[in-house]
Amino acid sequence: MAKFCYIFIVHSMCGLKKSFRLLIVCSCALILSVCGANADGEMHAMHGERRQYLEDFQMPIYVNDIAAIVNDEIITMEQLMREIAPIIPRIRDESRTQEEFQRKILEHQRLVLNAYIDRILIVADFKAKGGRIPDSYEKNEYEAYIYDKFGGDRIAFVKYLRDGGMSVREFKKNIRDYAIVGFAMRELQKSKPEVSPAKISEYYREHIADFIFDRKIFVTKIDIPSDGKSDEDLQTSLEQLIGALDAAYKSEYFSADESTSHEENWSRVRHQLKKFYGDRLLSDIGWIAVDEMIPALSAAASAVSVGNFSDQIALDGKICVLFVSAEKPAKKLTLDEVSGDIEKKLSIKYQMELKANFINSLREKAYVKIFL
Repeated sequence: MAKFCYIFIVHSMCGLKKSFRLLIVCSCALILSVCGANADGEMHAMHGERRQYLEDFQMPIYVNDIAAIVNDEIITMEQLMREIAPIIPRIRDESRTQEEFQRKILEHQRLVLNAYIDRILIVADFKAKGGRIPDSYEKNEYEAYIYDKFGGDRIAFVKYLRDGGMSVREFKKNIRDYAIVGFAMRELQKSKPEVSPAKISEYYREHIADFIFDRKIFVTKIDIPSDGKSDEDLQTSLEQLIGALDAAYKSEYFSADESTSHEENWSRVRHQLKKFYGDRLLSDIGWIAVDEMIPALSAAASAVSVGNFSDQIALDGKICVLFVSAEKPAKKLTLDEVSGDIEKKLSIKYQMELKANFINSLREKAYVKIFL
């Protein structure tokens, strides 16, 4: 009810001066927030399943709490939570503590909030310039979504919206708004500066270190745990595994087709050894430069040529040996080799700068108050 009153008042004051209009909006926001705090009668907006879902993840349940005011529009905390709800399980799994979980949720809320604000401002700018999305576009997109996602089942679609706390009207509004944002971004692209050959050459010179690569080797570490064995038994176990690895490597690589990658060949070597030794004694370090390895291993690895083994290394109560199965020589990429990648990178950079400048110009002219 409180939200309905707010919307009614906003639409009734369109003719008022902006300063007075903003004062009324802020007052309504305060009323709406207070009403929401005691809105047991409005809990129908937070359906049982969603409410239980948030409680299971120890998430606060918002009803009409204000996240931000953008000109005459209010963004609620419930809207933000609706957007991030699908990723809450992943955030929970990636968080080691409840504090880290809450911090990540807040970060995502702020990202979503900024996207909401930008969308509102872009849509307002589009309409102020006389832009219009045809009704047929909205209708076609609406029907296509129901068909693609729900096989044309409107009952399932409406239930999906209801479970997410969204009305059909809100969904259609989102279709229009996203279409407007897409159009605005495409129009913005037309003013993007061209990436000239001179700019590409300048970037190459200034970032030359990014195009110089050290020699890398593909390293596999053999570990033989002591497990109370005598030195003689440890040496025997190590020699057996080295012999098996050497034989498997030569068998696969001498018969390998030049078109196959090292990774493909090496996976067949590992498959042969796995039948007898499992994965416990062999671990692939993978492609790595010698100076990226820990000191205990780098000295031994630097002296090994492809297809050979290092000297024995005592490490963490184990006897270790390194095997080098392939190498990528040190290389400096030429400008011709990387010009395409540089052009794409600069194009994306210019695109992001254009968008940022555009959004900043809209924010400077708008009233934006953030409470989150």
